[in-house]
Amino acid sequence: MHQSASSTNPQLAVILLLLPPRMQGYGFNTYGEVVACWLQDIILIALVFRFSSTRKWVAAATAIAVALGCGWLLSPFCPLHVLAVLQASHIITMAVGSRLPQIVLNMRRGNAGVLSVMTCLLNVAGNTARIFTTVVLTGDMLLMAGYLSQGTLNTILLCQSIGTVRQKRRAAASSGSSGAVSQQQKQQHEAMQPVHMGPAGPEPGSSSPAS
Repeated sequence: MHQSASSTNPQLAVILLLLPPRMQGYGFNTYGEVVACWLQDIILIALVFRFSSTRKWVAAATAIAVALGCGWLLSPFCPLHVLAVLQASHIITMAVGSRLPQIVLNMRRGNAGVLSVMTCLLNVAGNTARIFTTVVLTGDMLLMAGYLSQGTLNTILLCQSIGTVRQKRRAAASSGSSGAVSQQQKQQHEAMQPVHMGPAGPEPGSSSPAS
C-alpha cells in the first residue's frame, strides 16, 4: 500500500499543475509539457504495479481512484475555488513529497549520491523556461509561486550534485597523489639499502695452487 501511494504521488502533483491553466482557458503552450509528463507518469505507475509485488486488487483500486479523481477535476463540476486551493497546495505537495526529503538526505550523508548533474540542470532549465512563459503568457501568480519554489529546490539539488562531483574528483586526485608518493618513498628506501656481496670466487682462467 505504501508503494502504491508513493507511486501515485507524482501523478497527483502533475494533475495539480495541469488543471488550473486548463480550466482557466490558458493556451496549450502554457501546460503542454505537463500533459506529456502526465502520460509518462501513468505509464510509469502501470510499470511499477506490473513488476512489483503489489496485489492486483490494490493496483486496480488505486487506478480507479486516480481515474475518478482526475475525471472529476477535469470536469465542469469541479468548482474553480477548489482548483485554486489545489493549485496552491501543489507547492507543498512537490516540496514535501520529493524535493525537500532528497535535499535533507543529501545534507545528512554529505553528498548527492548518484543524483545526475545533467538531470538537475535540465530541471532548473525547465523551471526557468516555465517562469518566463508564465510571466509573458499568463501572469498567474499562483503558477509563478509554484515554479519559483520548484526552481529554488531544483537549484539546491543541482548545487549538491555538482559538489558531489567535485568531492569525487578531489578524492581521486588525492588517492592518485598518495599512491605516487608511496611509490617514490618505496624506491628511495630500496636505493638506500646496502648491497650484500657474496665471497669472491677464483678469477676466470686462474688455476688452483698445487698441493
